[in-house]
Amino acid sequence: MGDPVTPAEDNRTPLSLNQEFLRLFDAGDESGPFGPRYHMVGCWRLLGPVDVGMLHEAMTDVVARHEPLRTEIVRSGPEAYQRVHPPTRPRLEVRDRPGTPPAERVGRAEDLVHEAESGTFDIHELPHLRGLLLRFDERDAVLLLQTHHTATDGWSMRLIARDLAACYVSRRDGGPVALPPVRPYREFVAWERGQASSPATLKALKYWQRTLGGAQLTALPADHSKSAELPAVTAAYRFAIEERIIRHVEPVAKRARCSTFMVLLAAYYRLVHRLTGVTDLVVPTNTLGRANGRFNDTVGSFFNFLPLRLDLDGCADVAELLRRTRTTCLGAYAHDIPAVQLFEAHPRLMEPAMRDELAPVTFQVLPRTNVLEGENLGVLSFTELPWRTRSAPVVSEIPDGALWTLSFEPTGEAIGNLMYRTDRFDQSTMLRMAEDYTSVLRDLLREAGAPLDRQ
Repeated sequence: MGDPVTPAEDNRTPLSLNQEFLRLFDAGDESGPFGPRYHMVGCWRLLGPVDVGMLHEAMTDVVARHEPLRTEIVRSGPEAYQRVHPPTRPRLEVRDRPGTPPAERVGRAEDLVHEAESGTFDIHELPHLRGLLLRFDERDAVLLLQTHHTATDGWSMRLIARDLAACYVSRRDGGPVALPPVRPYREFVAWERGQASSPATLKALKYWQRTLGGAQLTALPADHSKSAELPAVTAAYRFAIEERIIRHVEPVAKRARCSTFMVLLAAYYRLVHRLTGVTDLVVPTNTLGRANGRFNDTVGSFFNFLPLRLDLDGCADVAELLRRTRTTCLGAYAHDIPAVQLFEAHPRLMEPAMRDELAPVTFQVLPRTNVLEGENLGVLSFTELPWRTRSAPVVSEIPDGALWTLSFEPTGEAIGNLMYRTDRFDQSTMLRMAEDYTSVLRDLLREAGAPLDRQ
């Protein structure tokens, strides 16, 4: 059910440029992006009878299909590279919790997620996929999937769930796997490196030379200096933006010929200006980095770090702010290249992030993707659980500063997930930022004509 397996001793592939980007923050095997706390967690509700043996076999099928789940990253010696191994069975733990009242089951699933987030995942243990099935009764269960983040990104987690469901149905019914062909991650690496001196890349580099000339990342004032060398973990402050606010984002975006991300980003620009007093802003975000859809069915670590520069000077009203934000985003998207190439062209871009009293903050929005939403697999349904709203003292590690993520939920609200390094920020600061952002967004939407009350 997977791609042909190449013996591990006979293959050696260069790192992707995303993996080279992660190496900039390499802190060894104990911390950083190659350490045990750089992992991803997803959680799905399974309604209907589950055959545990077939589920485990289907997980093995997914490992065979997607090379990064069985790829070793070698960083010792002068050359770093990746090596694909034959597929092996991933871990699948089963826990039975009979008697759990239906009203408490989502809460128990959230407890499970918190347990996984605060745990560790050894990058040297293959495959980079684990499962935990929490069974409440014969027809109601929660499946938690965990991966190492060097092997996957957010898009990949939903691909894994989709492919797992298809492989499970194939195992159960004895039919073919109903999945599109998948391009190996190694093919992406070859394609990406072949683009390094292409006309498109050279054009993009010229664009960034013009756009980022003299610019530096807008880092935020930190609560604690780097030089204090405080003990560090990554925590998460989570909050909700009410549906009565979020429902106005899309109409405002349509009137301004923007995406919903651009409207939310415009509010974030205003917040960063309020916090720093800076008008020439460079705010980083993450893009999918999947070569314009060429590798949309491939599991792997693809995301690109993209700096978005916007000057607020002379920006008289919200219409002008949205227009400038749209221009900034469209130009950046059209010239999206791997961060390591961008940094080579602009070595001073990240200097503020290195300053003792400042910390970088990345802003991103994750739309709901209907890869598997509510998928009915015969007598079994498979639905991704909503994002968590409970804050957590320990989550997957980030290298410094904070990572701000908003996700639209089926309920109509948006869930904010502010991951932050505790050696740089206090939770109280994250709480104030969340409250201030919600206020700024509400005011922006009202200025743009949304019929919001003054509450």
